[in-house]
Amino acid sequence: MINYVLKIQENQTLLRIYRTVSSLIQLIPYYIVEEFYDDQKNLNVPLGKEDSEIGILTRDDMEFLGNHEESNVTTQELIRLLEGGCLCLAFRYKGEIAAYSWCDLNYLSFKGRIVALKQNEAYLFDARTYKAFRGKNIAPSVRNELCKLLKQRGIERFLSITLWFNIASMKFKQKLGAKPIELFLYVGLFRKFHMHFRLRNMAHIH
Repeated sequence: MINYVLKIQENQTLLRIYRTVSSLIQLIPYYIVEEFYDDQKNLNVPLGKEDSEIGILTRDDMEFLGNHEESNVTTQELIRLLEGGCLCLAFRYKGEIAAYSWCDLNYLSFKGRIVALKQNEAYLFDARTYKAFRGKNIAPSVRNELCKLLKQRGIERFLSITLWFNIASMKFKQKLGAKPIELFLYVGLFRKFHMHFRLRNMAHIH
């Protein structure tokens, strides 16, 4: 299923059409993706286990994330995520944060659409590996470790959002055995009106 999605995303004609239309109004096709925990997968990256560790970030770490040159959010925005009940798991190498992944146990939210989660669900978002550490397969391992942590807390279902044109994100999730289950179209008008339309239920497609 995910290979079918990638083929559509790599169609350059469709991408050009999308970009032309989105310059007039904001149109964002996106997938709801279900991710899975693989208990056979371990955090195994070629950086030296003795110099590596993984753990939950605290409020004290938000300043580093917010002030990082690759950050697109502020420290205060990150602190609000923590205060709202979100968790952030990070991989450190020699004490430096190399990659991280967030989750929300209460809501799945995107562009004004907020969906309350069930007690056994989590919304996974914002998986990032800093440039200096990319190419070492860290991100999928961190995501899998986050799912492991959540399973220990009774969470059984892991959901995320992938934009239709974000090929890198889809390939990253493919490594985790993820599958798109719904296709939506977000329509934004004048940065004021927000509408979401479900285009396809893909849960039954294999």
